[in-house]
Amino acid sequence: MNKIVGGLLLVLLALPASWARDNSVEDRSADEALLTWANPFPWQVGAAYQNHARPVDLGGAEWKLKGQSVAGEVGVRPWPWLLVYGQVSANEARLAERMRENADPGAGGLLGVKANLWQINEGLARAAWRVRLQLAGYYAYRTSSDAGEGKLSWGEATIMLPLNYHLTLARSARNVFAGEFHSLEIFAGPAFSKLDGTWTVGDWQRDFEESQDYGVVGGANLWLLENLCFGASAAWFDGTSFDLSVTYRF
Repeated sequence: MNKIVGGLLLVLLALPASWARDNSVEDRSADEALLTWANPFPWQVGAAYQNHARPVDLGGAEWKLKGQSVAGEVGVRPWPWLLVYGQVSANEARLAERMRENADPGAGGLLGVKANLWQINEGLARAAWRVRLQLAGYYAYRTSSDAGEGKLSWGEATIMLPLNYHLTLARSARNVFAGEFHSLEIFAGPAFSKLDGTWTVGDWQRDFEESQDYGVVGGANLWLLENLCFGASAAWFDGTSFDLSVTYRF
């Protein structure tokens, strides 16, 4: 009988502590808001600098489309394996040796997706690494103009199939002394891209398109924190373009 009474007393004493744990997220000292964003975790924002170098065919001759873009980005993950993102950019571009270097900026935009199709690791409890096969693609439309030498506008559709190796240095006890940053990933793979655009000077127009549509992409991402990433990537289509970015996940 004493054991039963003692057991009941222990249960009753544990109830207040359990109730406190269940309500540990409540904070009556914090004021409420008219609107609340309760779960912002699938969202991310970022900024990118992009340098463009792409051989194009214009009137049967090959020229190089060269330029740069500065972009702001917003992305969302409707599922953990899928990222949908968009960019708004300011662009400067020219046809090398046909237009002056001091191009005036123009506006642009990009819509892209990244999907993790398959991965392998040691299991969630032990894994410090994982290898992923990704499918990524985007469509970008950009414009740029140069006073007196015309306006450039072009669209680019790109599909990539990179293989990604992700090493987490803040995951398990065996990596505890390598925690200067959170994780590192590297990726590389084939890519296919179609680019076409127009060079307009007054009422005169000339169309151009890519001279090389198959290429390779590669790069690396350094996660300084679990939600803060610095990235660098390059794409080669008989000319090398590169991209520098910073991304913050909520």
